This record gives sequence, C-alpha cells and structure tokens, in this order.
Amino acid sequence: MPKQLINGYEMHYEVYGQGQPLVMIHGGLGGGEGCAAFVEHHASSLSSQFKLIVYDRRAAGRSSTPKDGYSIENCSQDLFFLLDHLDVANAHILGSSAGGPIAMQFALDYPDMTDTLLLINTMSYALESERAVRQRELDQLWSDEASIGKLASSERALESRWPGLRETQPERFQMLLDINLERFEGIASTVQSYLDIGDSIESRLSELAMPTLIVHGDSDSRISVRCSHDLQKAIASSELQIVVGAEHGLLSNEPELVRNMMTQFLQRQAIQPSPA
Repeated sequence: MPKQLINGYEMHYEVYGQGQPLVMIHGGLGGGEGCAAFVEHHASSLSSQFKLIVYDRRAAGRSSTPKDGYSIENCSQDLFFLLDHLDVANAHILGSSAGGPIAMQFALDYPDMTDTLLLINTMSYALESERAVRQRELDQLWSDEASIGKLASSERALESRWPGLRETQPERFQMLLDINLERFEGIASTVQSYLDIGDSIESRLSELAMPTLIVHGDSDSRISVRCSHDLQKAIASSELQIVVGAEHGLLSNEPELVRNMMTQFLQRQAIQPSPA
C-alpha cells in the first residue's frame, strides 16, 4: 500500500494483478474512504484479468490534503503522473460518480493513453439542476461552519449524505467524521472544483472517440439517470447500460452485475496489451 509524492501531494495508491491496466477513479467530493470500496468489492476479481490500479484522490482516503491543486484539469494530471510513475503507457479508464469528470478530462487530455472509457453513475456537471445541488452543499458547509462550528458542520454533512449511518454504523460514522474534520478545507475546495467545470467537459464530449461504456441506475437519487442519457447522446462511440431499480453507488451496491457489464464490454473491444 505505497504512498508517493505525485504532482504535489502524497498519493496513496494500490496495484493488483497483471495484464492490461485498468484504472478505477473513485467518487466522493473529498473526505471519505477513497478507493477502499473498490479494493473490497473488485480487487480480487479484476486482478485475475487486469492490472488494476486504484488511488485516493486529493483530500480523500489515505492521501494528503494539499492547500491547492483541486481543479479537474489538475486532477487529470494527477492520474497522468501516477501512470508515468508506474510506467503505464495506456489503460482502460473508469470514473465512478465524482470520478467521472476526472476520467472524461483525462480522456480528453490524453486520448492516446485511454484505451476505453467507463463512466459509472456520473455526469459532466453541465446540467444546471445538478450543479445547483453541489452549490447548496457547499453553501451549507460554509454556513454551518460559521454558525455552529466545523465539528457540527461535518456531522450534518455526513448525516445528509448517509441518512441513518450514525445510528446503524456508529463506528463507521465516527471514522468518516474524523476523516472529514481533518480534510474540511480540502472537501470545500473539491466541491468548488466541480462547480468550476461549467460546460468545459460537456462542450468537448464529441471529441471522445474511444469505446465508452456508460452505466447508471434508473433509481439513482444522487445523480439523475438523465445525465447518463445525455452522455450517451454526446459521445458517439458510447453504449449505455441501465440497471433497473438501482440506486447511486453501483460499484458497491451492485458490484458483480456492474463488474460483469464492464468485463464483457472490455472483452468485446478486444484491446491487446501494449508491449512491455
């Protein structure tokens, strides 16, 4: 479980297995457990077919919380420098939820390094109604911090994100609270970076020419399934798979089903590993 100074921050990353590299970029707007759920649900299965690469983004998981560098463009560079550090020339790039814009930005910035793009319950952040949700979250975070303090603000944000977690899993709630308290400013900077995306990704989606798989649950209450329909319309080389009745967090809530969708899609592309 190495850590390495990558593009200006101490990045925690993990590598499993051999074969064609597959990078999984986790979601969340800062804080949280980072890539831990990917490791729990997918490392054992995917490492038999791929060289699986996961990492904790800035202010998340076991990575550090730098003062700056949270723009989506710079997060794309974080991944570039990680792959450079690992001597990986090209890979399948997966982005889940808030990891999706980073995956799309990376594919736009480094198309020759992106064999395929996998977008799981995510969006481009151009839809105003979706951006308004993030703005309210950011406004509430700062308002609560000013009026009731950082601890109470962090507690309220967690309770809003995971209703009932405090009562059903008090130890996990406390762990996430400790993480988020430590990374409070980084979380705010992360949310702001998503608001700053505007239409910078949306306006360039037609440039994405690599095979792209889009997966979304039709009961997603966090990111509307409409967002994935919009992505599919804008990316000519894409296909959309809808998981009926599924909520947000498909890679944790429906791990085997979505993993099978992913591996079948990648097998159909018949991507051959690059020479070592």
